[in-house]
Amino acid sequence: MSERNVNVKEFPGGLRVFSEPLNEATSVSLGLWIRAGSRDERDEVAGISHLMEHMLFKGTPSMNALGIAEAFESIGAQDNAATGEEYTVLYARFLPEHLERALDIMSEMVTQPTLADLEREREVIVEEIKMYEDRPDQLADEYLSGLIFHDDPLGRPIIGSAETVRGVDRGTLKSFHDSTYTAPNVFIAAAGKLDSGELESMVEEKLAGKLPSGEPFARKARPTPPESRFFYKFKETEQYHVTMGSLGIPASSEERFAMSALSNILGGGMSSRLFQEVREKRGLAYAVYAYHQGYSDAGAVKMYVGSTTGNVEEAARIIAEQLDRIRDETVTEEELQRTKEQLKSSTILALESTAARMTRIGRSVITGSELLTPEEISARIDAVTAEDVKRLANEHLKLNNMYLAAVGPKELDLGRYLAA
Repeated sequence: MSERNVNVKEFPGGLRVFSEPLNEATSVSLGLWIRAGSRDERDEVAGISHLMEHMLFKGTPSMNALGIAEAFESIGAQDNAATGEEYTVLYARFLPEHLERALDIMSEMVTQPTLADLEREREVIVEEIKMYEDRPDQLADEYLSGLIFHDDPLGRPIIGSAETVRGVDRGTLKSFHDSTYTAPNVFIAAAGKLDSGELESMVEEKLAGKLPSGEPFARKARPTPPESRFFYKFKETEQYHVTMGSLGIPASSEERFAMSALSNILGGGMSSRLFQEVREKRGLAYAVYAYHQGYSDAGAVKMYVGSTTGNVEEAARIIAEQLDRIRDETVTEEELQRTKEQLKSSTILALESTAARMTRIGRSVITGSELLTPEEISARIDAVTAEDVKRLANEHLKLNNMYLAAVGPKELDLGRYLAA
């Protein structure tokens, strides 16, 4: 933690509080983070972290599901939860005078879930899985992750499968909660109109000493090369959905700003190379973009294009050409400067939101990334050179090291465009 405005307090046992007071804010965003996600699960219970997230809302000793909803609404809070590969988080945004009550509600949800209505909620998640199966663009992304992180939990869908979710009984879920929602694994992140000392006193009263001891999950990505770099899934769709990608860098890497510049130049906005070449100049697709996903010890560079069956081969060929070009040619100073201004604006403007401030603290803790001030972020972005971009492109975007996943109504030999 290098952000000087973020205060850190650790209690005996490992529970931590990270708070960022913002005098100009009119709200508080509070998150209870658990360092447990889909990559920490055994194969046979894949999806249990996401199931546990749902069960936090099903009841506590003093509130049933309706009572939890009414408790949040009685203080006008906007509440939700999320599960990722490396975390589960329960969060809410509310007016400053409701901080103590919000912490009361959320602490009880995290420490004392009754796990009521498990059978019903399992089926709700099965329906959620079916909903995702109706989104071929998301399926293509999941299949690509399965290739990039083959034989590693990072390559599994966060939500699990109908089979694994239905296989989680109450005893298994309770054991998971008891061993995972522990003092070293739980931390609080808050940002907004708050007093750090008051928040720390509240957390000490409501949470410190009430979480079991435990050990954080050890994490080390160990993907192995799949038999094939290409995967196709038949689905009757109007569009043909294609994802391409390769291993990237960890979220905490010193190269992360250069990687952001690379992915932005390639496919981050309307002036990006993929958008211009695939959509604007040739009209081959409505959606085409590139981005980087960073985890605590690994990462992935990804590209997506959705096109018609008749146009998708040409779109894939153009993307491959652009990958060759960004490896071979040094980006112009004008293009690099435009990208830097985009990155600085998108990053710093987001910090006007207390929710974004809280989330960046949480993600920083989860990934072990240094928390930088807006001025430090701008300086790191400005320090990126055209040579940095070209070097990263050559390290991560060589065609014969890339993977491709496709979902569509007809199998096409798109893999030939990723030949060396």
